[in-house]
Amino acid sequence: MTGRHQPQYTRYSSSNSSYSNASGNLNIPFPPQNSNNSSQQNHGTPNLASPYSTSSSPGYHSPNVQRYNTPLKKYSLQPPPRKLPLSRTMSSLGYPGMFPQKQGQEEDNLTEQNVRHGFQDKPVVSNEHTCAHDIVYGKLQDDNRLLNELGSFMVQVLQRQNNIATITGPSSFRAPIRTTLIDSKREQWMQELASGLTPLRKLARNVPHGFKGEKLLDALAAKQVPLLRATWYIKIVGLSEMSQRSASNATNTMDSQSVQWTSTVTSHLKRQLNELAPNNQNNPPSQQQPRSKNQHDSTPKPWLTPESRTRFEQRWSYSVRLARWQYFEGLLNQRTFLKWTLDTLGASTSFEVLWLVLTGVIQDYIDEYKRNRTLSKILIEILIKSYSALVQYNNRHVQDENIKSAYYGLEKDIEHTLQSLFLSTPDMFVVPKLYHQYRNLFEIIFGQQDNAKKENTIKQPPNIRHVMSEYWIMIKARNEVFCGTLEENEMRNNNNNNDTRQAETSEISGDEERVVHVLDSIGKNADSSVGLLLNGEQWIDIRGHSAQSASKAIFGTMRIESFKFYRLISIMCQWATSESRYGDWKAYLVTSVLLAWRDKERPQERNDLLQDALIRFLDNETKREDIEGEDINTDDEYQLGEYAVTKSNHSVIYLFDILIRTRLFSYQKYLLRLIARGDLEPKRRHIPQVQKCLYHLASFPLLSPAPAYLLNQRHMALYGLRTDTINNTEAEILDKLKRIARLALTGFDHGDVDCLFGADSKEMTQSMPVDSVQSFELAFLDDIYTEFVNTMKSTTRYSLLDFTSNWLLSEVKRFVVKSIQIGEDNWRVMTSPGSSLLNTRQFVAIITLLDLSKDYLSIIELSLWVLEKSNDSTLYPYVIDTFRKYSNYWKLTNNGSRVINAVWQKHLNTQSRGNRERCMMMYMVQLVQEGYQIDDTLRSQLQQDLQIKAKLRGRYNKVELIKSELTQLSNDPSFTTIQMVCESLGAPPQLATDWIGAILETCGEILSNVAKEKSIASEASATTTNNNTDNTLSPALYEFHKLLRAFAQLISHVANQTLLTGQIDEIVIHWLCNNAIVLEDMNQPCSWVPVFLAILVSYNVMNLDNTIKRFALLWFEQVGHECQQYQTNGTAEEGRLVVFCQNLIVLVRLLIIQSNNNTARMEGETFFMPWKLRVEEYYRLEVQRQSQLASSLDRIEPMFALMEKLVMIATNLPLSSSLLQDLVMLRADLLQIGWFRQACIRDLNGVYQRFAAREAEASIEKRMKKKMLCIVDELIGGSLYSERQTIDTNPDFVDKLRRVFSNVSQWNEAQCRVQINLLLDNISLSDGNYQNPNNPHILGDDVSMMDSMSTMPTANNNKDLESFVYFFYDIVLSDGKEEREHAKAQRRFQFFKNLIHEIREPVLLELLNHGSHLLEGGEDQEFPENILLMQATEPGAMFDSCKYTYRAKAFLNITQHMLAENIWSNDQKIELVKTIFKQIVRFKSGLLVYKVMQGANVCYSDAYHALQLVKNNVDMAIALLITEGLPEAVTNDLIGDKKLSLQDIRTSLLIRLRLVVPFASLIWEHPKEDECDILDWIRVLVPLLVNPVVHGNGSQERFFEFTLDFVSLLVDVLKKASLSLLGSMQNESAAVPAMFHGRVKRIMPFLAHNVYLSNTKMASSMLGLTPTHDPQQQQQHVETCLEQCKPWEWLEDYASEPPHDNDAPISLSLFNAKKAKRTDSTYVRWFKFGFEGASGTKEHVSSTGERASQKYTEATDENGFIFIIDDENNDEEMDGQPPSSIPKKRRADMEEGELP
Repeated sequence: MTGRHQPQYTRYSSSNSSYSNASGNLNIPFPPQNSNNSSQQNHGTPNLASPYSTSSSPGYHSPNVQRYNTPLKKYSLQPPPRKLPLSRTMSSLGYPGMFPQKQGQEEDNLTEQNVRHGFQDKPVVSNEHTCAHDIVYGKLQDDNRLLNELGSFMVQVLQRQNNIATITGPSSFRAPIRTTLIDSKREQWMQELASGLTPLRKLARNVPHGFKGEKLLDALAAKQVPLLRATWYIKIVGLSEMSQRSASNATNTMDSQSVQWTSTVTSHLKRQLNELAPNNQNNPPSQQQPRSKNQHDSTPKPWLTPESRTRFEQRWSYSVRLARWQYFEGLLNQRTFLKWTLDTLGASTSFEVLWLVLTGVIQDYIDEYKRNRTLSKILIEILIKSYSALVQYNNRHVQDENIKSAYYGLEKDIEHTLQSLFLSTPDMFVVPKLYHQYRNLFEIIFGQQDNAKKENTIKQPPNIRHVMSEYWIMIKARNEVFCGTLEENEMRNNNNNNDTRQAETSEISGDEERVVHVLDSIGKNADSSVGLLLNGEQWIDIRGHSAQSASKAIFGTMRIESFKFYRLISIMCQWATSESRYGDWKAYLVTSVLLAWRDKERPQERNDLLQDALIRFLDNETKREDIEGEDINTDDEYQLGEYAVTKSNHSVIYLFDILIRTRLFSYQKYLLRLIARGDLEPKRRHIPQVQKCLYHLASFPLLSPAPAYLLNQRHMALYGLRTDTINNTEAEILDKLKRIARLALTGFDHGDVDCLFGADSKEMTQSMPVDSVQSFELAFLDDIYTEFVNTMKSTTRYSLLDFTSNWLLSEVKRFVVKSIQIGEDNWRVMTSPGSSLLNTRQFVAIITLLDLSKDYLSIIELSLWVLEKSNDSTLYPYVIDTFRKYSNYWKLTNNGSRVINAVWQKHLNTQSRGNRERCMMMYMVQLVQEGYQIDDTLRSQLQQDLQIKAKLRGRYNKVELIKSELTQLSNDPSFTTIQMVCESLGAPPQLATDWIGAILETCGEILSNVAKEKSIASEASATTTNNNTDNTLSPALYEFHKLLRAFAQLISHVANQTLLTGQIDEIVIHWLCNNAIVLEDMNQPCSWVPVFLAILVSYNVMNLDNTIKRFALLWFEQVGHECQQYQTNGTAEEGRLVVFCQNLIVLVRLLIIQSNNNTARMEGETFFMPWKLRVEEYYRLEVQRQSQLASSLDRIEPMFALMEKLVMIATNLPLSSSLLQDLVMLRADLLQIGWFRQACIRDLNGVYQRFAAREAEASIEKRMKKKMLCIVDELIGGSLYSERQTIDTNPDFVDKLRRVFSNVSQWNEAQCRVQINLLLDNISLSDGNYQNPNNPHILGDDVSMMDSMSTMPTANNNKDLESFVYFFYDIVLSDGKEEREHAKAQRRFQFFKNLIHEIREPVLLELLNHGSHLLEGGEDQEFPENILLMQATEPGAMFDSCKYTYRAKAFLNITQHMLAENIWSNDQKIELVKTIFKQIVRFKSGLLVYKVMQGANVCYSDAYHALQLVKNNVDMAIALLITEGLPEAVTNDLIGDKKLSLQDIRTSLLIRLRLVVPFASLIWEHPKEDECDILDWIRVLVPLLVNPVVHGNGSQERFFEFTLDFVSLLVDVLKKASLSLLGSMQNESAAVPAMFHGRVKRIMPFLAHNVYLSNTKMASSMLGLTPTHDPQQQQQHVETCLEQCKPWEWLEDYASEPPHDNDAPISLSLFNAKKAKRTDSTYVRWFKFGFEGASGTKEHVSSTGERASQKYTEATDENGFIFIIDDENNDEEMDGQPPSSIPKKRRADMEEGELP
């Protein structure tokens, strides 16, 4: 087109230069083909000189080059190069910009005048300042009429000239006609076209035939025609073909020219790509396994030589650039071409083809893909899949460096393309399905990962990396919203940010929950006897947590601020001292974590920081106790000098005891801190806080041994100068504790305060016997420990540890064999000086005292010392059991190596003496299983020791031997006899079962006979009936106790000799269940079987859990069946059943409940217990209880099974049964067991889910389950009643709920959740007759309840459930916005979220239904009242927007968690989606109102009434509200209305949209009209998307992005239908703010565009239509122009012959074009003809005659443009016209009429 400017594309070089390239290397991104002929590869490469040779390189200055002296020439002034003179006819004017000196200049003449006065230039006119304007204007002013007439005349002249000069009429454009030329002429024409020298207008006169389609493209590529000229030729050929089709009327049957030509271009490009890949490979690289390096060599390539490679590269590069030029010129159909590029990329058959398409085609159209989401999504999907295939391929060939380097560039190109697309249009990457599948790859490309791969990437600017990282964080969150990988989807509202104080409160709450969670996670395992494992010198739990990991999780890895560290230490100390956590190990766990933190780095600096933090905690603790203001009891006072100091928290004292003894806290520094603060001044000692500090000083222990100066400082701080006070307090208490210890160990007080065992202990050479009468009486003694506990409560921790760790431990270590001389009296005694003299009873007594004192460090020290010093083999099992019982303490204090080395060394010592202690070997096996690492030598030695058997001396094949040996033992059950019988009754392992079974049966016969002969049952019953408290035994009962233990020791010894584990569970169970004597004796009162079985278990002959599960539970179940038969048929013998059950109760009490022989209960009652066990037997049973019944949920299952059996038996017993009371007391005592309750509290939810949350259908099962629920409730200590409330009063259900929720804290959250679940389970089991769940007689008869069920109608079971639902939402939606309640409300809300995961399905359904009703709103309400969740304020009150926002946020979060439980069917979910859709439709009714609200910042009611006043004119409504406001009458009517802001409406809309997110996949799967109807969703959401209610005029970017993503995902499902719908909604996107307009436009259908049509109104004018401002109509006009192939007519430098004023393809009248007279300007005429030839009528001849003879002369101006000086006479001669001698100069690419 004439005069049209052609834009240059920056990607390519100028179109005027030729594209022939000598080298031809376009840097194709994949590596060149390997060739064996190296000479061919180097052919044509210039030889470069070596840098080390003596010869110089071309152009390099070298001293070796010979120099020549050139003679100097005389300077002469030369004209500037490549510059034309000012005038060709007047050479004297010179050149522009140059004024050289000339000879004979007037100013150079040295005349007298010039010398005296200087040169003066004389003007041409005498008066240069005179003007005729004033003269003429003055005359015209005198006659105004004349002046007006002249002005009007000139205006008319100008108007007529303007109208006459206007171009009118249609365009006279005619396409050039192609002519038939011979081959030589055609080739010459192509050469002239490619050369760029011949004007296009000249070439248009004879356009040749013979080129079209792909042949045309091949010819252009071969000639490397400049792109502009090549496109010009393509247009001419296309116009010619269109005219031919038009003449043949074939237009209707064929596609448009742009579509056909697009197919031709794509076929041409595809044909070139097919040359790179074999025909049999048709799979894309993501589906095809890439070829290896060897396969590359055999793959056919389009080149075999460098020349062929160069030709391919030139042709491919030219083809893709020409296609790009034509695309932007409008010659190609944009949709078709872009779709072909993506299809070609996806169908690439190899990585090479993929690379070529990516770098040659795809990267050129990135901006085009960005215009549409569909195209961008396809591109992203193809690229990420190809990237995944490439990464997998490289990983398979990770060792092959050639392959890695070959495809390194492709990998980088894919990354850079994705990064470029991501940085410009991040919205396109919100593709949840693709993100979920390739999340890791996206993280590598966009995220900031410090891996080895990132080290090789091209470094990007820091700001770009930061922006990309920030974008990726945002896109990840947006994808995860729809992927469901976020646990919580909270609303993000920029306008409602929390203030700083609330943020700090949240941070504190977050730290608190995090620390508590970390410690609780480890504490669950630390509390268990098997939860902690060994990891070298450190401990580790079964989940991999350690002290180091806990320290890292709590304190982090970076340096933290001191105030935050103080807060963390305070939280840890609160956790360790909280009453909601059971166990003394808490202080040790916190100490272990703090030790790990301190010793990690800078120990001294961290120790000082920790000391300061702990002192701050003590100060805060004293202040907190004063604030609470609890009533002070006299029992809680401690006399400290003249003052009665209130005792502080004992758990705090205990924690600091451990911290001091582990050197984490300094007593002296704390004392100095108090002195420095002046707290120890006499005038301040009456202050309560100071008194608490004094009590801390009195209670905290000192390091042992304590220095004298520290003892003196302590004494002076506490008592001053007085010395008598200490004697009255601490000394007296110490003496009292010593006396109790002497009574417990020796049975009497010998009065020696400095000696524990008396003066006689110095002469002892062996331990005291344990089978004497005195030993049994002391072993049965329990009162002494009660006295010790009472005394301990009245003393301080300092005095107690002074007694245990200083005095008691030292006295025990002195109780050893002295070095005595061997004489006639003691030569038989095996003396070993230094050996311990403790027996089993004394050892257990000392351990019991230390355990009551909670001095576990001393227990570990004592056990290690006894294991090393004792030679008593009977004592070793007790020491090993001590290590088992207190394993968590020595593991937490990192004493594992000491314990293990001590046990192993003792095993080696006993093994060297020929004694094998199986308890130590089995414990070593347990330690190895717990993680202790031993080398192969020790492992093999241990395995060998386990297999060694003792020598057998007995005759094991004779059963008569057993009876005789056991009879002998029954007559003399001494220790010597036991050893002899054990040696006689040894048996090989293969006969162990029968042999030990025979021994056991014989023992049963003898025990039964002895019991009958000596009336043992009567003796035992008399002891219980008479309530014998002095623990004296009758001779018969004493001998029977000895016999029981003798038989138990015998069986234990034989089992250890014959079996690997030493346990005979199967044998004992078989004997108990099948032996007639046992069954007969169990049916007798006061049977000896329970006590004998308990002793066997205590001797580790059988496991405790097997005894319960395989004996007690089976018999209880049988008793229950018989009771049920008795209730039904009345045929069972009740007496026998009661006796048998009572014996089982005795067995259960001995094995599980009893820890001593005290039969008194808390209520003052006593229970029947005819048998007693020794203290050491209780001790070993206690160890087995904790390890076998309390270590995990599986272990405690027998306990709940036992409860269930007891409930079943009690249910079937009549109220008059004598057994019912025993069962009730047994159940109550079972629930009060400390280790059992602690095991349940350790995992409350697990206990509830496993033992209480089972379904029940039948009425009897409901009754059973309800009682089990009550048992669980009582077990966890969660009574819902206050202590002052009587049993008869039944609290309301809501009151119970309120009590639970009022006590929710981070310490008891799990317990409160279980309590809520128990209440809800009671609702589900309600049968119309309420029963108090905490009734202590819940095991009673339920006959009356069953009778009432048949006669009374069932009550409404949903009443309480409905109350819970309303209560639930009231609590959840309570605002809690006050600062003091923020942390509590946040914790309460977290509690509800955790509760949802455990709640029952019927309850959850009710909650969801109620939430759905809240969303629906009232039917009689109008918008916007019907979109509010619920009435946030009372009627008539002001609407609280902040409160409503908080409640809406809470409702959204809790509903999302409920929906995540997935309890609804698909039909129910679809109904919910439809319900929410109906609610969202309501928001469309206020689209205009939202605009007014946003513009005027008013409430809904004001904006609505303003629109009514101005008849829905938004602009007028905004102006009215801003300037004048509403009328007074309208304002008075709006007084009672809610003042809803736009943010409130936006919040209501947001929560509904967010609630649909979990069902987005459901909408995609059911898009039909009768289901979810995606098209209706699009119709509703798009108007909302472009409305201020969503985008807020740019202020609600997050909400806009969420809605945009949701609409985009809906559009992706139904592409064709949704895109056609969106195409009809183009007008609505015009109202979006400018910052969002482009983002909305991308989800719309792809719009064809043209750089000349899209931004102007030319399309409408070309079609003859009226220009419009409607964007949709403008786009239709553009597409119509493109379909009619208008761009094909836009030919450069072409005008039809003869010339015409309107010869352009676009009518110039559209632009109001003027007729221009083609005359040269004055300066041009001066240049051509000189000053004398200004008229242009006189011919002039050039002064340089040689130029006239040249046809073409090239000249270059200062800008580098090439000019051609041609003579028109040559052209005129060709046309038959007379020649002209006037040469003209113009630029080669200059169009006609353009000035140079």
